[in-house]
Amino acid sequence: MAYGFLILLSFFTRIPVGKKIEYNEDNFVKALNLYSLMGAVIGLLLMFVYSILNSTYMNMLKGLVLTISYLIITGGIHMDGMADTSDGIFSGRTGEKVFEIMSDSHIGSFGVISLILALLSQFVLFSYIDIYSCFMMPVVGRTCTIIASWNKKYAKKTKGMGTLFIESIDTKVLISNIFVMLFFALLMPNKIVIVTSGFAALMISYFISCSIEDKIGGMTGDTCGFITEISQIIFMIFVLFLRG
Repeated sequence: MAYGFLILLSFFTRIPVGKKIEYNEDNFVKALNLYSLMGAVIGLLLMFVYSILNSTYMNMLKGLVLTISYLIITGGIHMDGMADTSDGIFSGRTGEKVFEIMSDSHIGSFGVISLILALLSQFVLFSYIDIYSCFMMPVVGRTCTIIASWNKKYAKKTKGMGTLFIESIDTKVLISNIFVMLFFALLMPNKIVIVTSGFAALMISYFISCSIEDKIGGMTGDTCGFITEISQIIFMIFVLFLRG
């Protein structure tokens, strides 16, 4: 399990885990039970950045640095999926044409718009959320990705990087990741706000994934990235709204 978790970190982040970590399908699948725990590792790094810049007079700078830090830690992998998904889903096309657009190496107008909105949202929200919500954001985001992939099939006819991930999300994996999210959420001083915002993000993410399924017949690696980024923004909005 521990080795598989390191594989997850090497796949979905830019956190150095050592050159000797080699991909193993069985370990990868087993480690999906702890997929949300990867968010906690990202969250700890964001907390460290937050603590350095935590000043009433540095909100905007804090928001900017946290946004950049998150991109560096994740390598922008989910942003890439968000852009590709936006280009495909909002293109007005149907069937295989959607997948052709999503696979195109060139970014379209909807992709650009989605990236701008996502980065601006993160910048503003990071500027005002508390340090505990900053930690929980990537945890919730990865739990939302799990629930969005639960009970879904891989949409493309050809196998892709997201095939094994999506087809391995069963009820056991779902429950394990929700438990991880709840475990950390209940440790937070503002646990009621965190738990409420987290489950709101989960429900909305599942609804979005069902809409995506209606559009393209399932989920892909790109749509998982889309869900990750959208759900984190939703979570932070709810946190600020409930906090007042």
